[in-house]
Amino acid sequence: MTSRPSSGTPRRATLKGGPRSAPAGASEGSAPEPPQTMLALYRPDIAQALAGLDAPGYRYAQVYEHLLRRFPQPFASATTLPAATRETLDSLGASTLEIVGSRTARDGTVKFLLSGRDRLCVESVLMPYRDRVTACISSQVGCPVGCAFCATGSMGFARNLSAAEIVDQVRAAASHSAAEGYPAAEGYAASESHSAVAGRRLSNVVFMGMGEPLLNLQAVLDSIRILTDPRGLGLGHRALSVSTVGIPAGILKLARTEPQVNLALSLHAADDRTRSILIPKAHRHLIAEVLEAAWEHFSITHRKLLVEYVLLRGVNNSADDARRLAGLLRGHVVTVNLLTWNSVPGWSSRGGSVSAAGKPVRAGLRDGASPHPAFEAPSRQEVSSFREILLSMGVEAVVRHSKGSGIQAACGQLAGRYRSG
Repeated sequence: MTSRPSSGTPRRATLKGGPRSAPAGASEGSAPEPPQTMLALYRPDIAQALAGLDAPGYRYAQVYEHLLRRFPQPFASATTLPAATRETLDSLGASTLEIVGSRTARDGTVKFLLSGRDRLCVESVLMPYRDRVTACISSQVGCPVGCAFCATGSMGFARNLSAAEIVDQVRAAASHSAAEGYPAAEGYAASESHSAVAGRRLSNVVFMGMGEPLLNLQAVLDSIRILTDPRGLGLGHRALSVSTVGIPAGILKLARTEPQVNLALSLHAADDRTRSILIPKAHRHLIAEVLEAAWEHFSITHRKLLVEYVLLRGVNNSADDARRLAGLLRGHVVTVNLLTWNSVPGWSSRGGSVSAAGKPVRAGLRDGASPHPAFEAPSRQEVSSFREILLSMGVEAVVRHSKGSGIQAACGQLAGRYRSG
């Protein structure tokens, strides 16, 4: 879909009366795929090794379930497997990621630093709530989108994560209540087994960590198939959410492939000029195009759209901004999540460079492109006033309180150093 000037209001999806049937292609309750297929999707290196050993079909199921349910235990502990098989598989590794550090906030939020085999690192976050435990996971090392208010965006882009690396973040989060702690790394402390999530089952996963998921869409889709497989973690499709700055083609493919998965749209502005400042790559798709894809997503999935909106004082939080936003969204099945900007110690939105664990990174608004020299979070009253305008115009809106901001684990704060060691 190419950028083009708006020619009017995007078409609106309507709810039909009566009970809804599952959309075509919905995978909730469908028969699981063969373990050989799923193992090849998750860890093709291990599937190939088993084929080379002429392993019977049931071995694939044993190995697949060990991988997804026994993190981070090596195959040496899988005594149901022959010794030669265990040795071969351990040479490949039971995980594509290694936890090299973790931090725990006062509210129980846990942030993990995970290193890939190339020593490139990502961060993921485990968040306890009263009624659920949610893992916020990354899809890329760094991010190519470069949102001006986001620490990850200041890092630049290194590479996409594989489906296995995405899944292994969830495996790490799901096993956090294990007795053994995780090692310390620079800027991190060794994790403790007693935490707010100890003994509680992981229930939700949000693709809202480092990176733009729809720019690594196939790996994200493959990871969703693995995460929802009942032989592994068995997460429900409706417990998964994918966040995007708005890639129309990706939004539509997600809808058609995984119609039960939630979509979150990082909008952050109600006009294209402001959005192009906050999200430099947003100029490729106008707001009207992005919302048109979002409404089409709803017409396929019947899933409520979540709109993420980071409030920045003097940038996008005026009464006029609220009215424009309401004008774009009213009449649709949508909830606006209002977020306050989370600053990062040692990171400035004024441009220039800072160092993240020894790696220079460009920070914030780049090359003086923005008329706003620095960001500032609005007051509670300003946030409340913005929300009240949305509500008065018929748009559902909630204020989402940040978790883990004290350990730089909140929205916009993830910036794991590129290399471990």
